[in-house]
Amino acid sequence: MIPHGRPAMTEDDIATARGLHIQTWRRREAAAFRAHVPVINPGDRLRLYDRDQAHAHLNGTPLPALPPPGDHPDDLLTDREAGDVLDVSPHTIRAYASTGHLSPGIEQYGRRWWPRHEINARRTAGDQRRAPRKRAVRELADELAGPDSFQPTAAQLAKRDQISTRTARRRLTAARQQLTTTENQQHTN
Repeated sequence: MIPHGRPAMTEDDIATARGLHIQTWRRREAAAFRAHVPVINPGDRLRLYDRDQAHAHLNGTPLPALPPPGDHPDDLLTDREAGDVLDVSPHTIRAYASTGHLSPGIEQYGRRWWPRHEINARRTAGDQRRAPRKRAVRELADELAGPDSFQPTAAQLAKRDQISTRTARRRLTAARQQLTTTENQQHTN
């Protein structure tokens, strides 16, 4: 993730700022740099650093604090991070982008990024064009098991959630199966 309003730098950018070839920088300075400046995208192969922190380290000044953790609508997410939000694989995110269900994204640092607000909008969109989403099924199962005894028809659910009747039928079936499985597990224990 690239946090909103926090420009990032790659190690290649940092080496260029030092006036060194990337291999020379890695051999001479990378270990010390990595020990003092945290990456903003832990776990990713492409290491990104906050530009202000990187420049502060290079200039020998104290590192400025990163903003407090939190989700901003304009944060940029990778396909993996967007997939985690939508409960789908990174491949599905790329497929959504190629079929028009998402924008093509923003290309930076040799990869595609999507703004969090776009991914959140996709998450709440009624027309998902795929099998019932896990989160939607869980939420419906909770409603069905709730104290109000909510038992909609597929047509009622389709109208309420702005989805097709076919998707509503699938979602109802999956939620009822989930309830049955949960009840069976509770009786077994």
